[in-house]
Amino acid sequence: MTTATSELAPNLQAEFRRNAKKLQMLPGVAVQALEIARDPECSIREFVAVVERDAKLAADILGMSNSAVFSNGSPVVSLKQAIVRLGFRQCRNLILSTSMASLMKSLSLEEEWVRDVLWRHGFLTGMLAIHINNVVGAGFQGEEFAAGLMHDFGRTLIAVCLPSRFSIADPLHFDESSETPAAEKCILGTDHCEAGAWFAEIGHLPSEFVDVIRYHHQPAASVKHRRLVALTAIADHMANYMQRFDTASQYDLSSNEAICVLESCGPMNVAERLSDVYREIMNAAKTEAQKMWSV
Repeated sequence: MTTATSELAPNLQAEFRRNAKKLQMLPGVAVQALEIARDPECSIREFVAVVERDAKLAADILGMSNSAVFSNGSPVVSLKQAIVRLGFRQCRNLILSTSMASLMKSLSLEEEWVRDVLWRHGFLTGMLAIHINNVVGAGFQGEEFAAGLMHDFGRTLIAVCLPSRFSIADPLHFDESSETPAAEKCILGTDHCEAGAWFAEIGHLPSEFVDVIRYHHQPAASVKHRRLVALTAIADHMANYMQRFDTASQYDLSSNEAICVLESCGPMNVAERLSDVYREIMNAAKTEAQKMWSV
């Protein structure tokens, strides 16, 4: 499969590198922690020792582990307790989420409201992904939230690096389709999926999240991580509707084409399982996302 690095034109790579030179998808400590967490023989002591080297990352993990999304009701007061409770897989996803949160909060845009709108969209998509995963039994354990949070990072990257063209290519009306990337490419020479995947790849993001960023508008094109991409695409479609209309009362579940893609990946009767609860979870995710924005 062609990599994101080779897909992005050299002149655009140079422009993104020049304008985004202060952006870092993952801090050095986060990269090392993710590598350690992949090792099944990793000890909690070793993992804690690495994460503790970045005080903000450690504090963010503790804060997120005590949030309504991840808490089981009893407070976590130490990093070791958080890791024991959540396990390495969940901690890995929290590192990704908190790293993305720190990056988004540090961005300097010509129009700050753009960052806030895209950040809220990421939180809403992530919360929807959690609910959908629970309803349809897709089997994810936190990576669905991280995927939803970062799926549209390419839009933020373009807003930072190509601000004069961003507003033309992306009016932020959240009326999107599988044709959205093609429309952006006519104006920018790239699209937010391609640009975001390129940046995520050179930033050492795990491959499943690179795929989510690259394929969330065309989930059937993903091969290795299609299930996570499809779940994210379902959540993204719902989040777009909620940001346009602020209510799920008229949402048409049959318009969500990614449901069929997810069903082809293993989870059965996705549309049927969602049919009785999708409006409820869309409205619940909106409320929960609002609470998470300030974390």
